[in-house]
Amino acid sequence: MIGNYDAIPPSAATLESVSLMIAWKIANSYADPLGSVTLVSAGGGTSKYATGTAITLPTIFAHRDAGRTSCPGNFGYNSLGSVRDRAVQLAGDWRSGPIHQKWQALGGENAAGPVYAVETNWPGGGRATVFGSGFSTIAWRSDIGAHWVKGDIHATYHRLGGPNAGVYPTTDELATPDASGRFNHFTHDASVYWTPDTGAHAVHGAIRNAWAASGWETGPAGYPTTDELGTPDGVGRYNHFTKNASIYWTPTTDAHLVHGAIREYWSALGWETSWLAYPTSNEYPVPAGRRNDFQGGYIEWNATTETTTAYRHQ
Repeated sequence: MIGNYDAIPPSAATLESVSLMIAWKIANSYADPLGSVTLVSAGGGTSKYATGTAITLPTIFAHRDAGRTSCPGNFGYNSLGSVRDRAVQLAGDWRSGPIHQKWQALGGENAAGPVYAVETNWPGGGRATVFGSGFSTIAWRSDIGAHWVKGDIHATYHRLGGPNAGVYPTTDELATPDASGRFNHFTHDASVYWTPDTGAHAVHGAIRNAWAASGWETGPAGYPTTDELGTPDGVGRYNHFTKNASIYWTPTTDAHLVHGAIREYWSALGWETSWLAYPTSNEYPVPAGRRNDFQGGYIEWNATTETTTAYRHQ
């Protein structure tokens, strides 16, 4: 409120504007307009309290409650009660919102931290609130509900632009079956997987589908060690994985898994820049051992001799 409210009372329009702003902030921060808050003084300046002093104040308080000032004037200060009451009316039943309920179910501030950025609309028709100094998010959409993303998975999710692209979590963070890692699934056929050794990496689209078909992290690929990356020629996409494995994709070949000795041989030849180019099959059994097909030929591993050989298409 701007004005000398020791001389005149604030207008009805001013009080309504202040109430509207407070109600928006309060409701989207999950704070009770009629409640209280305990703050710790930083001291200095015009502060009424020494550094480190804890003071409990109403959630909606005036400058003069914490500082040596007459702000907002006697008329303004005496209006705080009506402002609080109006803010309650305007804020509505924010406690019934799905993100607030999810936050409470998780344990509130003790689990996810305090509200860091107020609840806002997201692309794709949902809403989200950021908690704990920006290190966790609860995002909600009507068809998938509210789910929590946190820690390193949260950092990767944001680094890759998930929120701006309207990518929503479809699970909370979960433990992998082998108990070695953690993961969240997301809309747009996406997942982010984490282990202490690999960090958090995103797998999505056709590569994720191929990885899932092979058994996720319990299959021959293991955990992702990269996000999905573009190939040097600009044609394909790939992820590398822990078990000496990679999945490569192009628009014409689809996504295929290459691993073990066959991958090592293909890598030594120059990956997709070699005469073999991109894989066109997953590894499969042949009478002599195992084989992957490629655009320019195939690589075969011999189980008897444990040797690997590349052949051109005839």
